[in-house]
Amino acid sequence: YALWLNNEVETSGIPDAELEAHLDAYSDETMQVPDLAVFYFGFRMTKPPFDDVHVRRAFSAAFDRQTFVTDVKQGQGLPMKHLAPPGIFGAPPINEVGVGFDPEFARAELALAGYPDCEGFPSITLLGYSGQSTLNWIEFAQANWAENLGCDPSIIQIEQQAFSELLTATATEDDAEAPHMWTLGWGPDYADENNWVGDVLGCESSNRFQRECNEIDDMIVQAREESDPQVRIDLYAQIEEMFFGEEGEFPMFPQYVRIAFLAVHDWYDYTPAL
Repeated sequence: YALWLNNEVETSGIPDAELEAHLDAYSDETMQVPDLAVFYFGFRMTKPPFDDVHVRRAFSAAFDRQTFVTDVKQGQGLPMKHLAPPGIFGAPPINEVGVGFDPEFARAELALAGYPDCEGFPSITLLGYSGQSTLNWIEFAQANWAENLGCDPSIIQIEQQAFSELLTATATEDDAEAPHMWTLGWGPDYADENNWVGDVLGCESSNRFQRECNEIDDMIVQAREESDPQVRIDLYAQIEEMFFGEEGEFPMFPQYVRIAFLAVHDWYDYTPAL
């Protein structure tokens, strides 16, 4: 960004701390670009207390996605309550599948897990990649869980690592070494739902969540091999619901799709391409 200000590069991302001042000073040299990257918190499904689906549902439904996008991300995104975003073949409409933010549902689910108002809830670790923006993200989640579930922020132990180290830490098969939760995002390799629910959440994928194979995976294979586009669309809506609906499995919880601001000098003719 410093190079951009000095006219040494044509385009640049804009640091969060600089965004408000930048928009005031350079609104005519700024564009917003959607890039199909969806960010989420992953759960270690084999590590208590997140081996309980009610706990996973509760932590997801207690996170206020719209306020996060508006206040913390400064408008650089759209809330997501299922995994695949608009622009991906087979992705359900953005507001039609998934629970999203529902504090009442969240409190009820945590009570079903045996932790009413978070009483008796154990200390857990949340691993994020490095940087102040990630810390802001995690601290917003802590505040949401305190307000909507009654969980004291002190029971959520924050750790931050370089991105490559986070990938290594979450890929371990040893539950004792793995974090309970972690920050991560996914940008597609190809514009089809299989690259999301299949390649990210499928039990035979890299599977950082340690999901066990079940009927959802059978449906993922069916949808991947189906030749009728409409049948595939219908199957993927069912699959996303089975992951993120009220009875969903929730190996992770999607939060937002990124629509970042980009600084572009007016002397540069630039057309972004996904």
